[in-house]
Amino acid sequence: MVTDLHSHTARLRIMPCCEDAIPEAPSGGVLVVGYRASFATAPDGGTPVAAFAAINPAATATSTAPRMALISVERATRILGTHADDSSEIRWEENHFAAFGDSGIQWHLLPVDACPERGFVIASGAWSASGYQAVLTRSVSAEVPFAPTVVAVHNANPHTGHTRW
Repeated sequence: MVTDLHSHTARLRIMPCCEDAIPEAPSGGVLVVGYRASFATAPDGGTPVAAFAAINPAATATSTAPRMALISVERATRILGTHADDSSEIRWEENHFAAFGDSGIQWHLLPVDACPERGFVIASGAWSASGYQAVLTRSVSAEVPFAPTVVAVHNANPHTGHTRW
């Protein structure tokens, strides 16, 4: 089966706030292979990603575009409360992160690695925003219809600033 990788390759552009600070966006874009939703914090390295129906993991091995997963993080704050009888409860409160929008959901792309047993997994290491954005294709938007069209690319090492590619 031939997989059309082009339909899942997102074009890169520089974030408006970083135009003077980083070089031109790499040509060729990034291959968006799947999606992962998480709650409260971003998923750790090694977390499995649900591959899109049109993506064959074996076919992506020949792609020169970096493989990435679309991630949604529903931000929440853990609140530990105590009662008069000395019992306690843990609850989660949303919308403490107004910078992420009204819904408290942050969207971005994270690097992934192919794992023979598990398909795609989030690449190990720490990843921060690189100053690039990806413009998602219609095919990716059809797979995750509630995702925004433009998302940040998190592929920079926060300690060195070097990007994965």
